[in-house]
This record gives sequence, structure tokens and C-alpha cells, in this order.
Amino acid sequence: MKNILLAALAVTLFIACDKDNDPIVEKDPIIETVNISVGAGYANDIYYSLANGVVSTPARTEWDIAFYTNPMTSTIMTNDGSGVLLYVWPNGNRENWASVDTTGITWTPLYNTYSDTTWQNGAFDKGASGHPDYGWGVYSSTSHDVVGDSIHIIKLTDGSYKKLMIVKRAATTNMFEIKYADINGDNEVSKEISCATYTDRNFIHFSFSTGQVIEHEPASTDWDLLFTKYWDESIPYIVTGVLSNVDVQVSEMAETDTASNAYETATYTKVLNTIGSDWKTFNMETFAYDITPSLVYFVKDQEGNNYKLVLTKFEGSQTGNIEFVKTTY
Repeated sequence: MKNILLAALAVTLFIACDKDNDPIVEKDPIIETVNISVGAGYANDIYYSLANGVVSTPARTEWDIAFYTNPMTSTIMTNDGSGVLLYVWPNGNRENWASVDTTGITWTPLYNTYSDTTWQNGAFDKGASGHPDYGWGVYSSTSHDVVGDSIHIIKLTDGSYKKLMIVKRAATTNMFEIKYADINGDNEVSKEISCATYTDRNFIHFSFSTGQVIEHEPASTDWDLLFTKYWDESIPYIVTGVLSNVDVQVSEMAETDTASNAYETATYTKVLNTIGSDWKTFNMETFAYDITPSLVYFVKDQEGNNYKLVLTKFEGSQTGNIEFVKTTY
């Protein structure tokens, strides 16, 4: 019996070792040419999944401001890519709501920041000095709300102006309360915007023209890249480009053979505008866009899957057509 058991054990060990020595079969990369379009005049945003393709193409101008849904944040962004402009009214605070005017307006507008690793750096957050000052408001240690202490002037895409107060960010109910009106005080509206039912996405958006919440962004786990227009503070002007989602990692490799598959040794960052807009330049002689040669982007999606993107065509505002070659590893 002892010999039988020893023999059985030997066979088992042999099989186990033999399995360990089996060669690992690596799958070949999948290479495909992808054509998408943000539409003539860059009318639409494109939320894109590296695994599944285009997720949604909402109208870019359908919203004016957007609220971060995580209850631990107070971030509010503007639709700067569509031309929405935000100013802090410098002549008073929330107590002076009735006396707001725009006489001689020469103030510096506030913009979102995309050269960061987070989407939590919106135009309304500018001027924040750190806890408890969050830019548009101050944290209350009593209620745990962020309470607005500023009045803003917002210029909408139709050229009209509104005065706007972010009244508070309610911690326990995950809700923003806002108040807005025409500059002269007409058409005043108070609105509560609940984020509680939208925590599956980064932002919930709002339109002043309709007074309604806009579900512009799909669920945050469904997309990796956003093709859109946005304000580039480093230039500074509005550009058309690519921003990455939270936890998506990108490596930009210039002067690189586009056939390179060096994704494993690439250095990655979570900076939102790593792909950005500088993969193309406008040629003043041909009046068309040239694509930057020998430029490769390696991308890790939220699940850690690896991809390579090589941008190959950008047709500009006439069509909004964009082409890139995607390699899936």
C-alpha cells in the first residue's frame, strides 16, 4: 500500500510539474482603425470606451455648469469649451445680492483646470486657499456643509449674463442649492440639484436655459476617453482634444516608432490632458490639420487593460471627423 501511495504521489507531482512547464500562449495584439466624429462645428462630445467603442455622443452645448457627484467634494465646473465664462463679482459678497451689476466689466474669467490628475479643479473652485476655503464657499464645522460666500457672474453661450450664488453644498443629502437671476434681479430662481441618484457618474450637468438637470455624462465606469472642446490654460484658448477619465493612465511617447509595443516599460500618468490637443497642428498653407508624426500614446483603462493609440487624421470643424489606430494587447 505504501508503494502504491508513493507511486501515485510521484505521478501527481510529475503532472503538476509538467503543467507548470507548459508554454504560456500570448495572444496577438488586435489592431484596428477607428473613425469617429464629433460633428460639424464640433457639435458633440464623444465618450469613448477603449474596450467597447463609442458610448455616447451628447450635444456639447446642452449644459452650462456641472456638479461633482461625490459627496466628499464641492467641485463645480463650467462648460468652458462652449464659451461659458465665469467671473467672481468683486464688489461684495452674498449679502449684496440685490445690488449686483456688471458696469465696466473687465474682470478676469475663471476656467477649469485639466492639467491635473483629478477632475476636482473646476472654475468655481479657483481662489480656494485650502480647508476650510473651497473657492466658492467655506466649510462649516457645525453642519459639515460648504456654504457659499461669493456671488458669481456667468456669461452663457447666447451672450446673456446671469448672477449666480452657490448657496450651499449639503453634506448629508448630497445636494447643491443654487440661486440665479438676470443681472437686474428679474427671473430669480432657487434650485436644489440632487447628486444622490447620480453617483455612478463623475458629474451631473445643468442648463440655465431650460432650468433642468442634464444627464450628459454616462456612468463613469463605462468610458475612458472624452473627445471634446475645452479651455487650455497653457496656450490659452479653446482647443479640441482628448481628456482621460478618472484612474485612466496614459503614457505619451514622442519621437517613437508607431509600431512600438513598449507598453510594459512606458511611464504612465493620470493627468487628464496627457493626450490633449497637441497631436495636431493647423497648417496655414494647406488650411488643414497636420498630425504630429512618430507620436504614440499607451493607455491603461480603469481595469488595467493595455492599449496603444496613434492619431492619424483630424479633419477640423467642417466635419469633426477623427481617425486613430487602436492596438489592444
